[in-house]
Amino acid sequence: MANSWLKIVSILLISTVYLVSFTHIGVMAYDTFLKKGSFKPGTQIASIQLENMTKTQAEKELEEKVAAWFAEENLQLLIKGEKVVINEFFFTFDFPATIERVNDGKGNEFVVHVNQDVYEADLKSVLQDQYEAIDHDLIQSTLIKSVNNMLSEKQYFTVEAFMRDDVDTIAAENTLTASFNQEDVQKVLTVLGEVKVPAQSQISFLELIGTSTNLSQDSLHIVSSAIYKTLLLTNFIVVERQTSVTLPKHIELGYEVFIDPDTSDFKWFNPNETAYTLIFDLKNDHLNVKVNGTPFLQNYRVKFEDKTSYSPKTIVRYTSLLDEGEEVVKQAGQEGLLVKVFREVYDGNDVLVTSEQISEDFYPPAHRVIETGLINRMVENAIKIVDEGSSQSLDDDSTNSMESSESNQSSEEQVNDKDGNEPSETETSATQRDGLWETPTEALEK
Repeated sequence: MANSWLKIVSILLISTVYLVSFTHIGVMAYDTFLKKGSFKPGTQIASIQLENMTKTQAEKELEEKVAAWFAEENLQLLIKGEKVVINEFFFTFDFPATIERVNDGKGNEFVVHVNQDVYEADLKSVLQDQYEAIDHDLIQSTLIKSVNNMLSEKQYFTVEAFMRDDVDTIAAENTLTASFNQEDVQKVLTVLGEVKVPAQSQISFLELIGTSTNLSQDSLHIVSSAIYKTLLLTNFIVVERQTSVTLPKHIELGYEVFIDPDTSDFKWFNPNETAYTLIFDLKNDHLNVKVNGTPFLQNYRVKFEDKTSYSPKTIVRYTSLLDEGEEVVKQAGQEGLLVKVFREVYDGNDVLVTSEQISEDFYPPAHRVIETGLINRMVENAIKIVDEGSSQSLDDDSTNSMESSESNQSSEEQVNDKDGNEPSETETSATQRDGLWETPTEALEK
């Protein structure tokens, strides 16, 4: 009896184990059969997950995801301030080769290359002469890296950041021509040397000259103005600049920079991704300034607008220290000036892109001051008039006192007896006073 029971339990246990094992093995065999060749968990290309997909499914998934990513314009290149959308035609994707090279269970990259025909056609049309100044290997590798990351947010790249460091040409050049002390100007240039302007940096003129004390004011004036005149032909940003009260004779209108070691500095900022160098050349009355470095992607020109001059007024001062008719010019006077300075930006086709007002320079007129001895004659005439008036007033008073004792008429009768055209006593007195205070013109005529 006991042996029979033991056999039954053993049979049931073996059957249960068999059924359970068969179920699990069957499921595993089923999954293995249906998902033969699928990718393991963690397998991805760029940000695209390929877990449990077959090669055919994965290839289709890649094509759809890549097309959708480019359709959202996630990759853009900034060229001359304009956004250029990089689409999938910039690249040549080899999806079958990408699938074959997948490292199962890990992250992978596309097999992709830049389409040189599309790349050159698009960039050359925009960059033109500046195309050769770009490090194309660097920019293409950067774009491919972005594709292999395939981030969900938009990515922007500035083409200026890919300028070649080995390109050293004259990016801008200008000359200040004036009559100046060449020896003094040379002292300033010796202190400056070649001015390095690093990328994304600000330069101070006063910091460049340091603590040098043997530099004349005019020479600082000349050199800083020459630099400013040249920088207007670049995309450098003028941070600080001041002008004088009156325009110096040796500086052109619109180009002046006033330097005072204690109060006035000249600062500018290089917004580019590459460094530049200022080089000076002094010959006779010509100071040439060159900006050496990578060519700018756009052309810059200076334009003056609303040039206006204001004539000085004449101020006359009267003095008793000068003889009659004598004049001395104490201040010659100078006309006032106004000009608006604009920097125009042109593309490679010489088409105006934008115009920016850089400054509005105003120099008030200096009035002409003259001293004259006209006041002497006025004083003489005034004295003469006062003497005559006084004697006449005295004679009238004595006559009036004699007549007053003989007259018995009332004041009302005296008024009635007078002729209507005869001036009253009050009017006569007023006339005499007016004669005393003659205008300068009347006095001069006498």
